[in-house]
Amino acid sequence: MEKFKLFRFFIPAVMTFAILVSACGGRQDRESRTVTEDRESTAAAIRAIEGLEDYPIPTSVEVVDMLQRAGAAYVLGISNSPANVDRYFTEYSKALNLGVYGADLSYAATYQMHQEIRRYLQVCKQLIDELNISTTFNQGFVERVERNLDNRDSLINIVSESVYDTYIFLTEQRRDDLSLLVMTGSWIEGMYLTSQLAIGARDNTEITDIILAQDEPLEKLLELLDDHEDDPFIHSFFKDLEEIYEFLEGIESPMSSRQLDLFADKIEVLRTRVIS
Repeated sequence: MEKFKLFRFFIPAVMTFAILVSACGGRQDRESRTVTEDRESTAAAIRAIEGLEDYPIPTSVEVVDMLQRAGAAYVLGISNSPANVDRYFTEYSKALNLGVYGADLSYAATYQMHQEIRRYLQVCKQLIDELNISTTFNQGFVERVERNLDNRDSLINIVSESVYDTYIFLTEQRRDDLSLLVMTGSWIEGMYLTSQLAIGARDNTEITDIILAQDEPLEKLLELLDDHEDDPFIHSFFKDLEEIYEFLEGIESPMSSRQLDLFADKIEVLRTRVIS
């Protein structure tokens, strides 16, 4: 496979095109542009405030924020069960599922689901400790979240900062392999949640457009995975994700029900492999 190119990107930029094309009439165009600009501002604000410009792909916080703004509801039971945390014995499985649980925490925090926030907060903290990710921020992570359960914006900022601090810590400690696995687990879980929500709201093109906008982030993730071709475990995700990338590249908005089902099946198989 050819080497993937490097570039900067944001999900809303792709969504802008999809929303504008699907709109009709001058008034609808103006309304669509307003909604899109609001979403672009939100994503840009998250990155600017938290310093996430250096994070290679959109975080789960950004993706979930898009879902909420697209009208998706919170659905209990679709996230990875916290009870599964004791299944993960190796560093690699812990890192992957720190990414998964981080996405689940982002989902709960964005919708201010207090009980779920606490459940996912504890398993994230457990995996952070087991991976010896010791940052000044993570040392007070639980307390910060508990103090801000009723403040959605603060919760989003806190979770975003934890994602970024974990990424920076692992990178600076030359544990790039673990950093990449956290990122991979987070992307897979984010797309699993998105696909399940899209299936539950098949008439919501904005949710399926979030999926279609993943081609560029996934391309970047594949490039990073390809750089670890000497590590069989890490590179084992390359082929499956490459297949998903090629599938997305062949779809235009609006995504059909059959295309959504096929995407959801592909993601579910990969996600099951990660969390089992």
